[in-house]
This record gives sequence, C-alpha cells and structure tokens, in this order.
Amino acid sequence: MASAEQLHIDREKLKQKLDTSHFDLNAVFRGAQLTLVGAFRALRNPDLFNSQHYRQAINAIVAGIAIRVLIAIPILFIKSSLWASSFVFDLDHVSWDNNLINGLGFIEEHVLQAPLFFMSLMRYITPTLDDLFMDSLKWVDMTYVQKHKHDQDPGNLRAMYYPALKQYPLTGGKASSSALVFLSRYVRKGLVSLAIFAASYLPVVGRLVLPAASFWTFNKSVGLGPASIVFGAGVFVPKKYLVIFLQSYFASRSLMRELLEPYFARIRFTKEEKRKWFRNRQGILFGFGVGFYILLRIPLLGVLIYGIAEASTAYLITKITDPPPPVSQSKGFTARQVEWNNKHKFLSLSLANMDTLHDDPPPYQPTDPYPRSSVGQGVAPSGIRTVGKVSFDKPASEQPGLHVSRVPFAGTIKDDETVKIECLDWTGGQILNTDDADDVRNVDLTKVHYLSGPFEVETAAPGDLLLVEIMDVQPFQDQPWGFTGIFDRGNGGGFLDEIYPSAAKAIWDFEGIFCSSRHIPHVKFAGLIHPGILGCAPSAEVLETWNTREAELITANKLEDRDVALPPQPINVHAGSADATLKEKIGKEGARTIPGRPEHGGNCDIKNLSRGSKVYLPVHVAGAKFSVGDLHFSQGDGEISFCGAIEMAGIITINFKVIKNGMAALGLKSPIYIPGPVEPQFGPGRYIYFEGFSVDQHGKQHYMDVTVAYRQTSLRCIEYLRRFGYSDYQIYLLLSCAPIQGHVAGIVDIPNACTTMGLPMDIFDFDISPAAALALTDGKTLDMGSCAFETGVTEGKVTNGGKNSETSFGGGLTYKE
Repeated sequence: MASAEQLHIDREKLKQKLDTSHFDLNAVFRGAQLTLVGAFRALRNPDLFNSQHYRQAINAIVAGIAIRVLIAIPILFIKSSLWASSFVFDLDHVSWDNNLINGLGFIEEHVLQAPLFFMSLMRYITPTLDDLFMDSLKWVDMTYVQKHKHDQDPGNLRAMYYPALKQYPLTGGKASSSALVFLSRYVRKGLVSLAIFAASYLPVVGRLVLPAASFWTFNKSVGLGPASIVFGAGVFVPKKYLVIFLQSYFASRSLMRELLEPYFARIRFTKEEKRKWFRNRQGILFGFGVGFYILLRIPLLGVLIYGIAEASTAYLITKITDPPPPVSQSKGFTARQVEWNNKHKFLSLSLANMDTLHDDPPPYQPTDPYPRSSVGQGVAPSGIRTVGKVSFDKPASEQPGLHVSRVPFAGTIKDDETVKIECLDWTGGQILNTDDADDVRNVDLTKVHYLSGPFEVETAAPGDLLLVEIMDVQPFQDQPWGFTGIFDRGNGGGFLDEIYPSAAKAIWDFEGIFCSSRHIPHVKFAGLIHPGILGCAPSAEVLETWNTREAELITANKLEDRDVALPPQPINVHAGSADATLKEKIGKEGARTIPGRPEHGGNCDIKNLSRGSKVYLPVHVAGAKFSVGDLHFSQGDGEISFCGAIEMAGIITINFKVIKNGMAALGLKSPIYIPGPVEPQFGPGRYIYFEGFSVDQHGKQHYMDVTVAYRQTSLRCIEYLRRFGYSDYQIYLLLSCAPIQGHVAGIVDIPNACTTMGLPMDIFDFDISPAAALALTDGKTLDMGSCAFETGVTEGKVTNGGKNSETSFGGGLTYKE
C-alpha cells in the first residue's frame, strides 16, 4: 500500500504543469493584432516595391497558380476516372463518389496542408524571402527612429536590430541540403497526420484518437493546462472541425518556424534553447501565425501574402526579442533570449504604445551597432560615424591613419555602412595660403598622396566588388580654401612643362558651392567636389605585376631628364601604423600612388565622381583595404598642370556595399562608375570648343597620338584667352581646375587623332565669345593681376622644348641626344 508521502501531490509542480500563460488568450489576441500591424508597416516600406520584389511578386502569383494546379491534379484524376467508370457502372444513385472527392480535397487542404507545403518550399528555391526579411527589419528600425526623432535625448532610444543582425554570418548550409531536410520533415509529419486521421475511423476507440493525439502534442509544446482543455473539447467537437483546428494550429507553428528562419539562421540557438524559445512565445506566435495562415488560403494570392508575412515577421521579432549585440559580445545572448523577458509589459501595452518597448539599456555594451548614417542608407539618430580622422596640428608623416603605400588596417567598416572619412590635401599640408609659389617650387614629392586608410570592409574578399557610393564631399569648415599649382619642370612638371616650366600657384576661396581666386580674377564657378584617389589595395601578385611592367617602361625610357614611372622608393615611406620591419618591406616593394592602374583604379582624377556617384572597385585582398584622398573642390578634364585641381582638405561621406563574386559576375578587369546627379549646369550653347590634332607645336606629324592632340587643344585655348589679358600661366592654371570638358573626338582617321576642350563661357564675369574677342580692336582689357610665382619672380618662363621629339613615344617631348 502506498505511503501518504508517496501519494502526496506536489501542488506547485502541478500548478506549473497546468499553467496556460504561454498560450493565454491575451497573447493570442496580441499576436493577431501584430498580423495586421506588421502587414500595414511592411506595405509602407517603399523598398518592398522595388523591381526585384515586383518580379518576385509576379513569380509568386505564377507559383500560386502552379500550386493550385498541383493540388487539383489528384482530384481531377479521380474525377476523370469516375467519369470514365460511369460508362460501365451506374453511379447516378450513389453518393460515395462525391464523398470520395470531398474527402480527398479535405485531406489535401487540411490534413496534408499541401498549399502551405508548396509555399514554404519556395524559401529553398529563392533567397528573396531572406532579403525581404532583412529589408523590412531595416525599415522597422528607420520608422522607429523617425517616430522618435524629436525626443530630447536620443540616447533613450532602443538599440537597432538590422545593422547588428546583418553582421551575423548566415548559416544553414546549401539550399539543396536545407530543402531535403525540409522535405524529409514534411513527409514525416504528413505520414503521421495521415495515420492519425485514418486511425480516427477505427471502431470504438476512433473517436478518442484525435483528442488523444491533440493532448500529447499540446502537452509537449505548451503544457498540461492547454492540453487538458483541448482534450476535453475534442471529445465533443465534430471530427471535421477538430481536424481543422488542430491542423490550423500545427500549420501556424510550421509557418512561424519558416518565417523566423532568417532570424535563427543568424542567431544560432541550441536545439533545446530553440524549443524553449518557441514554448515561451506559443500564444503570440499562434495568433500571428494563424492570422496569416487564414490569409494564405486565398486562392492565387496566397503565395504573395506569404511574402508579406515574411516582411511582417521583421516587425514581430522586434517585439519578442531583444536587439542583438555585436557579434563580438554575443556570448550568452541566446541563453538570455529563451525567456520572453518583457512579455507581461508588452502584452499590457496599448496598440499605440507598442514601440515603447526596450526602454531599458541592453545587458551588453553596444559598439555602434547601427552605423551612424542616413536612415535610408543605414542611418542612426546619433549621426554618421567618422572612421578616419586627421589633424592639422601634426605633420602628416606622423599620423597613423594616413599612408602613401599599402599598410595595416587603419579602421573597420561594416558592409552597407555609411561613414565619414577626413582627408588632408594630397601634399599633406605642404602648400600654404600665401601669395608666393615657393612652397610649390620646393614641394617634397616623396611626401605626397597622404591617403586616409586603408580601411577593412567586413566580408570583402578577393574576387568581390566593393560598391562605393559617394554621399557627400565637403571642405573643412575652418579651412574654406584650396590651391592649384604648376610644378617646376625639375620637380614634378606637368602636361605643358616643355613650354611652361616655372612653378606657379593660385589660391581659391570657397563661398558655399562657389569658388573664386585673387590670382585669377573675374572668374567664379560652382565646384564639382570629388576625390581624386579611391581604390582597394593590390594583392602581392598584382603588386608584382605593377612593379614588373613599370620597370620595363623605365628601362625603355628615351626621354631627356624625365621620369616615365616611379619604382618603389624607400625614401620618406609613411606606412601608417606599420612596424619598422613592415615599413622597410613596404619601402622596397610598395607601389607609389601617383598613377591610377587598371586593376584597381587609384589616382584616376575623374571629376565626375562627385556626390551621388557609384564606383565598382575590384577587391584583391581580404577586407579590401580601401583608401581615399586627394580631394578636389573642382577640376577640369585632364588636370593638366599635375597639381591642377583645386586641391583641398575635407571630409568625404561614403556608403560601402560588398558584392560577392562581383568581378566574375560582371567580368570586370577595371573599375566602372555611374556619375551622380550633381554637376555645374552650362547650356550646350554656352561652351567654346577648341580642337587639337596629332601634330605637335613644332609641326611634326605623330601617328594617332591623343596626348599630342590634347596638348595642342590646350594650347589653342591658352592662345584664345590670352587676348583678354590673362597670362599663359593663369590660363594654364584655370584650364586645370575649372569645369572644362575634354573629349576624344576622333581616333580612327590616320594619322591624326582629334581631341576637343569645351570652355564654359559663363564662369567669367565678362563676355569671352568670339564676337567679343573680335571687338577687342584697341587691345584694351581688364586688369587680370597675376598668379603667384616664386619670391622675386614676376613672370613665368615660356620655352620651346620638344623639337627633337620622336613619333608616338610621348610625342612633343624632348629626347635624349
């Protein structure tokens, strides 16, 4: 006989088993509310209606039609068979055939859940559903920030979900393997459902099969309390309706597991943690899932609604989980998420106040999980993060965030993050705002091209493309000026240094978007601000290719007193944060940044890479090692004086996106770019165009030499503007930095290539048209002042070099005797 102690019932344990809080009606009702609220918010996301998702919507409708056809095939087959049988047997007086057809439809729709199966299978065919979830999560963050943008203390806002979750690697294996697991799970569940449904027709015990199966399943998933209620009701509810209720519940569970897959594929719970996570949220997940399950049953549109359900799940996840921590601080996060910590608070909130959740700070230290950029581009209330800073109080060579060659990372940028990067001017501050050109004459060209970086872009790998979108470029507010220089022929030179060998300079003052110079008066124009240099680091193999081919060019050089390429130079190597050993290695092997190169871009000085531009850069090393610098307020095509743009220090704002395997996908060997919408506007009739051909200034014919042609084009423009009172050096400086349009007009008509240069007439405050030039009969011109020359020099030299130039090897230049 059992003792009293053995018969004693642990009331507390029984109370826990009978607990229905995981599945209370309030939670179910709140889940149903989130179905509507989540769908409403998802449909307000403009990114949901981009071309990619439109195509997916069309595919979804087509898939919906296909699903209905697949579901109808067995029934159509049975109907056809019965119709054929009616010619042999008399079926007019029987009803079992209709019962058979209706029974098959019931089994397909409710027992096997065929429509839901086909819709869920789409996840393993296309990655669009995962993208839909992440895009919607980004939209939820953005609308939350917008809703609270007027809060006095932005620090009270919850942490962001999208940028943190995006940093977690997407796991789950190949789509084919995942699809097989899904099919295996569905077949197993389908066979169990068919077996239970068949057993429910057994004599005597059949009526208890479904209630018993319900009790076992509910007890396992939500506890003894809800299971007892379902069992008791199941004894009296007709079989058909009990099956519909049970399968609706199971279908909503399966649906929620699929909809939450983008979250669980990133936040890796253990099997037991995941089981408890679902159990603690059963009520709200059932309310949310069953609401969409009902909508999914709409013929044809069901698959389309599946996509909306995925987008809405992004809103749900922000209500039933905490914001993810940075990956580096994620240890223990899943264990903390098993319990629904803010459940009672959330269920007690009114519908209008659901966004007040997460008022308490997270139990980890956020490391700027939401990049501080514009909300549409990954924006957070605290502003855009500055990833690279510079100082005007310290020599450029002593600043670890700057470099003139390939060096260790200076900082890290997340994929799809928008950041600000500060840059010195390309000389590192050697040129001053003065009225002499001594600094230009004596500039140390071993200490130039101080670039900000290199920056690691997370997830970037060799073979990828780095999409660089230039959001903004501005000068520093406390340094609103820039300079244009002509280097001395013996120290850098320039495009026209055989004719204009002296050092000269013009200082430009910035007034908003406009600039003007005391050294080139009567000129004012809007700047097209852009970086002269941006690119990713070369691999060791690419670097070796550069050094080899440029060394071959140096060996073949026939020009007098002129560098045709620069080999690695150990002198004044600034390698950022590199140690002494690495610095020495960089000095011996590292390529200088003077030229742009086909494999990565670099110093291309493309004036149209301004605000709104998108550049697709090849990635050759892990992390990309992106660098930027040499900012220009304005530049003419060709930047002909070498230091020829309006050089400035400033801040560039860039968004970075990694395109996996992009080099192979687009077949790129060199960068491509799409210019932005910002550009000074001059009507087509407001330019004067000058032509040049492959005949140099000494009358020597060269073969299809575009360099010779553009040099002659530049000289034609200088000769024209000279009549208005400007000196040749002033015009040379102006053509380098003003918004000049340079074009190759013809390159097939041997022996002459033809180039043109378009000079906008409206940058001058007087008329420079040919009609005005013809009217200058008395030689009277405006006072044009002078550009800056070396101390004691009032006029630059004009020479006549290049008389012994050979055909088509740097045509028009002086050769060795």
